Amino acid sequence: MKPPILEKWSIRTLRNHLQARRFAVPKLQRNFVWDSGRAAKLLDSMYRDMPIGSIFLWEMDRKSANLVRQSADVLPTFSSQNRDIWFVIDGQQRLSVIYQAFEAQVRDNDAGRRIDFGRLCFVVNPEKGQDNPPRVVYRKPVDKELVPIRDILAPDWKRRMPTATAVFLSKIRDCRDKLLSYPLPIVIVRSATLDEIGEVFIRVNSQGMRITSADRAIALMGALDVRAMAHELRQKVRDDVFALGSVDPILIGFNLVSEKPSLDQDPPKLDVMARRWSRELQRDEREKERFRQVWHRYQKAFLTAVDYLHHRCHVYDETYLPSANMLATLSVFFFHHPGQPNGYQAAEIRKWFWATGAAQRYTGRGYHRNIVSDARLFVSLAAGAKKRFVFKELLDPVLDLQAAEYASRSARTRAFFCLLASRKPRYLENGEPIPLGPAVASNSNRRDRHHVFPQGQLRKYFPKRGYNSLCNICFLVSRDNVKIGMKLPRSYLAEYRDSGRQQFRRVMKSHLIPVGPESGVWQRGVVHAFKKFRQERLTLIRTAFEAAAGIRLFKRA
Repeated sequence: MKPPILEKWSIRTLRNHLQARRFAVPKLQRNFVWDSGRAAKLLDSMYRDMPIGSIFLWEMDRKSANLVRQSADVLPTFSSQNRDIWFVIDGQQRLSVIYQAFEAQVRDNDAGRRIDFGRLCFVVNPEKGQDNPPRVVYRKPVDKELVPIRDILAPDWKRRMPTATAVFLSKIRDCRDKLLSYPLPIVIVRSATLDEIGEVFIRVNSQGMRITSADRAIALMGALDVRAMAHELRQKVRDDVFALGSVDPILIGFNLVSEKPSLDQDPPKLDVMARRWSRELQRDEREKERFRQVWHRYQKAFLTAVDYLHHRCHVYDETYLPSANMLATLSVFFFHHPGQPNGYQAAEIRKWFWATGAAQRYTGRGYHRNIVSDARLFVSLAAGAKKRFVFKELLDPVLDLQAAEYASRSARTRAFFCLLASRKPRYLENGEPIPLGPAVASNSNRRDRHHVFPQGQLRKYFPKRGYNSLCNICFLVSRDNVKIGMKLPRSYLAEYRDSGRQQFRRVMKSHLIPVGPESGVWQRGVVHAFKKFRQERLTLIRTAFEAAAGIRLFKRA
């Protein structure tokens, strides 16, 4: 590879190249992953003449058009009228924001979050007294106060301004000049091979945004658009069931099935798998067809794994999935066993699901070892062997369960809400089942997850982790919660109890809320009542977890 060329382009010059659609997103690149806050911060840095890093381009002729990703997401697609292709190896996120600063389109990022680039605005009069207040923000435009960057950068910018006063126009002109004249470092490399560029992509990005093992694998498999294949599968999951945060679990699962791990040997890491496939695909054209056959079979297995957890384990959306890598390991079972599991297999899968969620087995230092061990188990189960899922590291109910907070995104918290969902919780008002689904079972809609003992009553006596403990949380839809307000359980639950004792006990059982005659919910004295209730509910939750799993998960006192 020849030494790269370093140039500096103004944003004016860059804009011309963007309009000519000379840039292309290679197949090894990620999608657009930034959010609105990072987009605003980039333009704010440019306004302040702060460094934002360089754009790394790989210049190739049109013979390499097969490496262009057809869907460029936020950037304009490459025009075939250009003689050369400028592949964006590093800087796609920054380049996309700069382009959208002019275009102001509405686009979704890779996580499915909608970004209205028309809301990138210049703060004309920042607040006084603040140290370095932001001058570019993501907010709804406000005349004379928050002016869209799109209008400031437009050729007819003066006509678009809400006022023509000299002071106002002076501030707008200053912002316009700073952005359009900003010197952006451009690094251009020529005469490099695909393998060299894949290595460059890994090394350059390793210094900035986190490079995952899946990113490495995709960069090393230039012969196939693996990222597009993985994203296509992820989109199917998103359309049918729920969103996945990344394609990593998809490729991890593919690695587990395509490398055919033996029962006494770990599968190779993703980048090793990628290099092997890349070599074979370059050496033998027939390997492409074999790859596609394996991928097609795996795709079915992965979708079956998603559907199984969704319907059998109450994973209503992605916020309920303890770990996305659970889809990777379960897909191993369905890859080798296309049909539904029999009774014995289903029991072992159930043990695995609840133990892995409650114990957070796919996080921390030993997560890879557990993934490989579980993959081996599923290979054996799929073959008909009477293998058992074994769980030895029993949990401490107080340290591991009571200490967990409901607002966290931990595997344990997500497993807890799966557990509550499995109980088919009911409305307090009439005892009818609460219709669970994305509208209720979602971290983005936490108004339906409420404290049994109100926060306001406990805040004076307990730390945040105390009143936000899983032991104090249940599904409680808004119409019930409005009636409750700041009342203590002994007050608001008594109203429902007195209106129908038999129905009341069934409703409380569905929420795992202890309501025996001596239960803490009926006690006077907030501190005493809550401590007694918390201990009682911890026992109920622990017992319910073990009943769902069919094995012991917690230590006994």
